[in-house]
Amino acid sequence: MKRVVLCVIGLIVFVSCSRTEPSGNTGTPVTDTGTTAPTHQPSANPPWYPSLAAFEAYNSVRTRLFSEATFGGDFAGNNTVESVQAPSSYPSGYNVVYFDADNIFWYGGGDGNEASSIGSYVAKTDPATLKPIWYRQLINTQQNGEWDYPGMIGLLDDGMLYVIYGYRLSKLDPKTGQVVATVTLPSGDAAPSNTAYNGFDASAEGILVAKTIHRQAGCTVQGPDVLLKCPDSSDSTMVSVDPRTMTIVDTVTLPSHVIGRPTVSRYQGKEYVYIFAESGFIRYLITPAGKLTLDSSWAAGPLLTSGQTIGWGAVVIGDWVLSQCNALPGSAPASVYAVHQGDASKRFTIQPFANDPIPPLVKAAFRKQGPGGTQAISFVSATLSADPDTNLIYMFDALPGKITCLRLTPSGFETVWTVSQATTEFTTIIGPRDRRVIVNTAIPGAEIPALNKHDEVVWRNAATGQELARSERLPAISNGTAVQPSYSGSVLYPGLEGALYKLVPARPRPTG
Repeated sequence: MKRVVLCVIGLIVFVSCSRTEPSGNTGTPVTDTGTTAPTHQPSANPPWYPSLAAFEAYNSVRTRLFSEATFGGDFAGNNTVESVQAPSSYPSGYNVVYFDADNIFWYGGGDGNEASSIGSYVAKTDPATLKPIWYRQLINTQQNGEWDYPGMIGLLDDGMLYVIYGYRLSKLDPKTGQVVATVTLPSGDAAPSNTAYNGFDASAEGILVAKTIHRQAGCTVQGPDVLLKCPDSSDSTMVSVDPRTMTIVDTVTLPSHVIGRPTVSRYQGKEYVYIFAESGFIRYLITPAGKLTLDSSWAAGPLLTSGQTIGWGAVVIGDWVLSQCNALPGSAPASVYAVHQGDASKRFTIQPFANDPIPPLVKAAFRKQGPGGTQAISFVSATLSADPDTNLIYMFDALPGKITCLRLTPSGFETVWTVSQATTEFTTIIGPRDRRVIVNTAIPGAEIPALNKHDEVVWRNAATGQELARSERLPAISNGTAVQPSYSGSVLYPGLEGALYKLVPARPRPTG
């Protein structure tokens, strides 16, 4: 596979006078500035803005299928990868949303264990130069001591930006980055400074849904490292918020410990919020107004076995709710689960990497990372991705260093292909149905997952696993995020320490 770096512009950390920290409120809206979004047709992906990517997982069922993004290279696999690096620093970039190819908005700064990440920010970025057009620092956790954990940005069909960070949810004017309104979210039994709402989802009516995770009292660790070094097992709080008024509609205490984000799905005329808890999948009915009610008639029951750890959020395709375990290092192989939305007693499971060996250096590094200080053999740091058009599911395990493609059939899971590729990031699916491509990172050489200093980006034929393109070695990406889809065959790569790259696979240029 040929690789080339086309252009790298010197890295300059910039500071903007627009950096301010909003004061929280309990939901009183601030006067809107009157900014409107570009003219557009009603969204076919409600309530998200109709663009290539207005939400971190594209749709509320969290498939991570971005069908409007394309692969610009040769499908036979003879490709180079051209690279442009931003001249400004975007520390621990997490996700990007778009109005269109000319209007790009970044969220980042939530990986507080990285020194350059001082708290969440939003930036509008020039698509050609990757320079910031405006930059809004929402909070400075180095000054206030609050837990800095990744939230996210979303672009609703009303044309406004919504950002969740710590225990705050803010609405931003996309033209200027001005904070229009901020709502302070409840922290349950934990201190606000030890509370993070790690993302949100939304119903088709536009009601936002989010839930908490917590840091142990007295802990000063920052970023995602808290989940390993000083987690708090307090029950999570889940809220629904009306973004039009920026007020809390409902608040519930989840009946079990949860770390993954909520997933919203419509099934047989009703909308549900799915949660992967320690006790198994649970769901809440959400009304059009945002009222949340536990659906006790639907319960998958316990899913985890000895040595396995809790999983991330759920993904829904068709009638099935999917996820996998071992979001934290496990001492037992990871399982993938499918539970029927209409009958929770119908379920399938598979352990795709149960017989795969762990490389010796990786095994040594994780010798005490499993539950109770045991040897870890599995670590799935990002939830699976799924293609509802083909019933194909993409899942990895960082410790055996494998990615697999599974097919969900009426009788259960089938393995389609498996390749060796160590990663700790979400799998991004791009392209039309007949030319699907998956994009993910690859930890190079003998570097250790979650401790690696570098990554490469790999494009594969989604149907076969064939490698189509591979980038040069880059500074490590923000762990547990994703290579971001973009326009004109490109992707955006957010480095943990702030280096942002645009990568473009292309056929080699003729010589001579």
